[in-house]
Amino acid sequence: MMLARDLRDLRAPLLAWAAVALVSMFLHGPLPLYSTRSLAVAWEMWDRGSWLVPLFNAAPYSHKTPLLPWLIHAGWAVAGVNDVWPRLLMVLLGTVAIAQTGLLARRLAPERPALAPLAAWAMAGLWYYFLFALQVMYELPLAVAVLAGLLALCRREGEDWRPSWAGFALAVGFGLLAKGPVALLHLGVPLLTARAWHPAARADGRRFARRAALAVLGGIALFALWLVPALVLGDPEYRRALLLTQTAGRIKDSFDHAEPWWWYAPMVLVLLAPWWWQAWWWRQVPALWRDAALRMPWRWLLGVLLLFSLISGKQPYYLLPDFPAVALLLAAAAERRPRLGWMPGLVVLALALAMLAAPWIAARIAQPFPPTLPASAQLGGAVLLPLALAMWRWRTLPVQAAGVLLAAAVLHAAGTTLLRAQFDLTPTAQLLGQAQRAGRQIAFIGEYQLQYHFAGRLHAPIAVLDEADARRWAERHPDQLIVVNSLQAWDAPGPQPLLQQPWRTRWVQVWRAGTWRALPAQQLPLAPAAYHLRYQPR
Repeated sequence: MMLARDLRDLRAPLLAWAAVALVSMFLHGPLPLYSTRSLAVAWEMWDRGSWLVPLFNAAPYSHKTPLLPWLIHAGWAVAGVNDVWPRLLMVLLGTVAIAQTGLLARRLAPERPALAPLAAWAMAGLWYYFLFALQVMYELPLAVAVLAGLLALCRREGEDWRPSWAGFALAVGFGLLAKGPVALLHLGVPLLTARAWHPAARADGRRFARRAALAVLGGIALFALWLVPALVLGDPEYRRALLLTQTAGRIKDSFDHAEPWWWYAPMVLVLLAPWWWQAWWWRQVPALWRDAALRMPWRWLLGVLLLFSLISGKQPYYLLPDFPAVALLLAAAAERRPRLGWMPGLVVLALALAMLAAPWIAARIAQPFPPTLPASAQLGGAVLLPLALAMWRWRTLPVQAAGVLLAAAVLHAAGTTLLRAQFDLTPTAQLLGQAQRAGRQIAFIGEYQLQYHFAGRLHAPIAVLDEADARRWAERHPDQLIVVNSLQAWDAPGPQPLLQQPWRTRWVQVWRAGTWRALPAQQLPLAPAAYHLRYQPR
């Protein structure tokens, strides 16, 4: 009953975010490489009946844990294999995380009823959170698990704080199943700093620590119910990678996404634009730091930032489960000073003017664009212009957050024509799927990221080769298919690819292997590994 009342206060931000996310999510299909890869892992597990060990091109996949594929499988068990349920799942998880943020504000400061809806609005107004939620990725289930753990830690009975250690243990277990050991970092920072903010930890630190340790061990035991059978079923390479490479291998001199220690400092300023770009925020930081209700979000945010800065492997979305801490701080700032600064409206106005000038800009850029892109951008600018003016007129957090949310959605919608032209690999995937079902083998030159597996419903792995091995493979399998990424479109006379389509800075081409091998090497320059966004006309 109390939960229903608390959620009733959050209806406006929840409905606004969910409605905008639903519309945006279905403007185009799942995007490579994040969404298509996550869907492909779930598909391979489903197709091969590998319910415990995630698969990547038929090999055990140590990079990810199975919670997201299991959630996808739950929908597929009801409605069959499709890409609609996974996208609805992301909207649902994103909405749940916003609701949890509001509930966490209520737990931290029950005597301040305005804080909860403001925190939910602040979360809804974080543009990176919104755009990333449109991807089928592992961070949203992790965010829900982290927030569930913090809500369990902050459970109250009247005026007394009585942590639900069973609930915290479940959150730890599900967090580990969502993304692996990094869940302990997100939850560990608030837990280890509890003496600074949690009344129960201050009252009896040893008792609190014992129960916390038992709860963490309980969560690890829950995780072990999957981990141990998966290690038994996996091969030695999978066991080594899962236990060592995916943890210690990312901490120092990371094998993947290595960045310098200071990398997150400028990145956070970009990810949290335009909220931290205004004096309204910085003038309140000293008072917010002294606010007893904000001791937890401050330590949570700064502690996680410090630890992730010390870890070699870095990505912007690693911080996504900690965005609720930012939302709590923004909500408290808006509670103290309800009239915000000009910066959010100014940023939306600048974006509107840039989009209105899209035809003029496109005419002066050497790279071609889809012919409909300037017109759609201009239409988006016309929508954003009155929105910016409204944000200047009503400078409350709900209006500003709704404005930033709508601006991100309009920008995404205006760019949909480019995304469809440059990121939709469905034609190639479907051709490969038809060929594989007809008994043909497929090879791929370069680094394959499962971008064809789900859309093509591939049942067999693709042979991933370098150019030299590909030529030897083509000699042995002249009637099979080979996929290459070329720097240029194929327009020479004579033999032609079975299909070619634009993909970022390159062209994806599907060739009969014997035909491709007979081409002079200089006629088909292979694309480098770097990915950049540039439209290539068909």
